[in-house]
Amino acid sequence: MGVAWASDVAARAGGLSWVSRAGDARTVRVLVGPAGMLSVLEDFARGVGGAAASPGIVGDVLRWSGWQVDFDVTQWEALAAYHQFLATGMLSEAVCEARGVSMATLQVAVGEARFVGAERTQTWLGREASVFTTDEKTGREAFHYTALMGNVVLRSRGEVGDTSSQLHEVTLTGVAHQLVQALRRVHPRTAAHGDTAALVFTADEAERLRQGARDWLRAAEEGHPPGEDGAPEWVRRMAGAESSEEALTWLFTSASDAARVAERVLELGAFLLESDAATAQA
Repeated sequence: MGVAWASDVAARAGGLSWVSRAGDARTVRVLVGPAGMLSVLEDFARGVGGAAASPGIVGDVLRWSGWQVDFDVTQWEALAAYHQFLATGMLSEAVCEARGVSMATLQVAVGEARFVGAERTQTWLGREASVFTTDEKTGREAFHYTALMGNVVLRSRGEVGDTSSQLHEVTLTGVAHQLVQALRRVHPRTAAHGDTAALVFTADEAERLRQGARDWLRAAEEGHPPGEDGAPEWVRRMAGAESSEEALTWLFTSASDAARVAERVLELGAFLLESDAATAQA
């Protein structure tokens, strides 16, 4: 029995919609929920922000609930359950309880957001989406957060309560070639293509940036180096963040322009390199 590898199969059943696509070499993932929710998830995955389902007012949030069903199609029971689902469009008990099938509930929220620059004199609109996935059997909860801010896109994902599992990615578009290459030197986990740089940070790397901001602030308060007029506001915000995730968010939402954000990453990276060199010589 073969798998119906439709790139994007869609149908309606019981007032809900569903989409089905390959998850990996052995898994087919089906998302089930209101059509608006599925449309928003598709748009955010492409980086366009689900404009069709926009609440249109800053602070207003659209919320949906749905299901995520993974079929391990290397197991014949799961493969049969998948084809039964394709034929009926229904998540029956037989489908959901088949060997090799796992289910999770989805909680999706999307809305307009107003971001405030580090200097507090500039604000701009963006879009945010949060997806929480709870495994029906284990109760483990994962999250995926996306913020779209023009030519800056921030994505974070991981397991709730497990900082070590979290990854953060920022994509900067429209950045000069020299800045892109400089970013690769200060942060090796940077992928570059033309005028676009994608930086990935583990939880430990995000914490190192927060600690770097704290060290910068402390050095500024102690007058090192001499003559500098304190730490910039974006550094102060990072230093005061309650978590490394919050600090990283402050850094990448401190300006609406990707080039300015890139410059701040370079400034903090240069400070960390200088600190490491000073420590090595001590």
